[in-house]
Amino acid sequence: MIIFRRVILAFSTVIIMLMLTSCTIVPIDPDAGPGAAGSAVLRARDVYEYLEEYWESDIYPEIQERRVQLSTIIQEADANGWDHVGEMYGEIRGDVGASYTFITFSTAVVVETNTESRNGFIVVEIDGQNEYEIRVSIGPALSGTAIRDSLRFVDFNQFVNQVDFARLATELNSRGNQRALDNADLFELDGKTIEFTGAFVAPSGNDIISIMPIFLEVK
Repeated sequence: MIIFRRVILAFSTVIIMLMLTSCTIVPIDPDAGPGAAGSAVLRARDVYEYLEEYWESDIYPEIQERRVQLSTIIQEADANGWDHVGEMYGEIRGDVGASYTFITFSTAVVVETNTESRNGFIVVEIDGQNEYEIRVSIGPALSGTAIRDSLRFVDFNQFVNQVDFARLATELNSRGNQRALDNADLFELDGKTIEFTGAFVAPSGNDIISIMPIFLEVK
């Protein structure tokens, strides 16, 4: 009897595992129609197709509409704190301990190019701002999720899983870097005036603002 029960238990376990591995969890299609029937329509999205579909119609317009002068963000943060300026201009994901992200733009002078590691960056100065060291990433390694997390249009539920959501952050970083490379030699910028739009995470415990560029060009 005991052996029979063990066989039944093992067989049931195998059946459950097969059922779980055969299921694919996909997000609700945000383009689906209203109501219960519409919300039940599910669709997986490829990251590259997603950007092709929504860059011009939704993502680029949001960047242009919500970007805030970097000097304004810093002045507000100095006066009232980063949480306050985050509520005004930033975006925050629902994760515990998450920081505000911002879409910003500025004209600046490049004072240093740092290529000691693959996470290369340039240091820039903007008028009237000396409290923070402002870095703009130039790669070739591009880490962080600031661009993705600063966009209100982008939502995790638009993707199949965390891997694809992470891939979107990587692709946004890569495309921003490529646009910068198309407009300038990133390793020959010392002393030059540049104009950039990018995203950054509110600094925490240091005086460094690290910006991932979305656009960059020499003035």
